[in-house]
Amino acid sequence: MYASLVLDRGGEETVMSKLTILSLGAGVQSSVMALMAAKGEISPMPDAAIFADTQAEPQEVYDWLDWLETQLPFPVYKVTHGNLRQDCLDSAVAYQTGEKKKRVAAPPFFTANNAISMRQCTNDYKINPIRKKIRELIGLKPRQRAPKEVVVEQWIGISTDEIQRMKMSRDAYIKNRFPLIEANMTRLHCLEWMRDAGYNELPSKSACTFCPYHSNAAWRDMKANDPKSWKDACEFDLAVREGIGHLKERVFVHRSLVPLKDVDLTDPAKDQITFSFMDECEGMCGL
Repeated sequence: MYASLVLDRGGEETVMSKLTILSLGAGVQSSVMALMAAKGEISPMPDAAIFADTQAEPQEVYDWLDWLETQLPFPVYKVTHGNLRQDCLDSAVAYQTGEKKKRVAAPPFFTANNAISMRQCTNDYKINPIRKKIRELIGLKPRQRAPKEVVVEQWIGISTDEIQRMKMSRDAYIKNRFPLIEANMTRLHCLEWMRDAGYNELPSKSACTFCPYHSNAAWRDMKANDPKSWKDACEFDLAVREGIGHLKERVFVHRSLVPLKDVDLTDPAKDQITFSFMDECEGMCGL
């Protein structure tokens, strides 16, 4: 860690630390990236990891994160914009009862006209909370002007099979780095690394229980092995059906446009694996 100078709006100089920050989603790729760094296989050692919590992931993700923290020699900061599930439900109730509309950064729902709505949740519940914490860690005050030179290297756990998700940072003071791409590692390579390193437990994909980007395979696994999350997703799907936020039509979490609890998850024609996370901005979800 070393220092740089930045001018605030009053023209005063502020000493600012230069940092290496690991964006931690607590899924397979980012977990492997963090563990590789802990073992010195990726350098330099990160100054910290940041986990942006939507408060809507399966319990196994949070259990895994608790364990992962014990394996890392650097701190893990947990940040949040709030409970995405509850915020969506509150917005849906307001819309459906004619109350004042409550804005919500909604997931990408499938709509009754066979389209998919814009995904807003990643920006508000993942990217912005991480950016806010980074600003705090480098010593920026609220509304203080950020430096024009790079003072943060942010590691993002995108693997080569999802290379389409690589993006440059929107902030001049942050440079995104993709260590798994540099190591030519796929998600399968990450799982193999975990096993070779002696880790018997493996992380699952990090995602909200009700995320419309789940593939049918993911839905089937949830239904069979995580009944609490499956119940949560089905209840959420029904609760938002008649409209939410700015969406003035019926919405669904599955592309078949029927209630999730009734979807034939074995029908290849109704699979939504092609949506995956490939267009997810800046690679903050599912990793």
